Amino acid sequence: MSVKDKAKQAQEKMSETARAAREKMGDAYDGARDKTAAAYGTAREKAIAAYDSSRSSARNAKAKTGEGIQESPLLALGGGLALGMILGALLPRSEREKKALSDVGTKLNQRAHSAYDAARDAGKSTLEEKGITTSAAENVVRDVVKGLGSAARRSADAATQAVKK
Repeated sequence: MSVKDKAKQAQEKMSETARAAREKMGDAYDGARDKTAAAYGTAREKAIAAYDSSRSSARNAKAKTGEGIQESPLLALGGGLALGMILGALLPRSEREKKALSDVGTKLNQRAHSAYDAARDAGKSTLEEKGITTSAAENVVRDVVKGLGSAARRSADAATQAVKK
């Protein structure tokens, strides 16, 4: 074999090796591209699901809050007032505020106490008019507890009898 033939053979072998390397690189690239596309699709689906879940949770929380406010507006008002008072207590007062609001704070405190007393008295009298007193509530709770105890005993007796049969 001549040098020319050996060179040509070496060239062909190099070309074949290069072609095989290109093919392997292409396969590896295709595999990586497919895995990346699959990972992207999965991540996208999970992100959409998380977003939908968050929206649903927020919607439910909004509905429950609205229902809670409709069912107990005074409780919601009290909660809002309490939150406002907490925030107000946490914020520091300036000297200017102290000077300007010293008399207002005293008057406001007196009015708040008067409003609280009036609301408490009106609530008590309304409950008493409807027959809802502390002793009546205690009697209802006592009856419920007795009923639950009786039901539990009867259930246990029935289960014992069923096992014996």
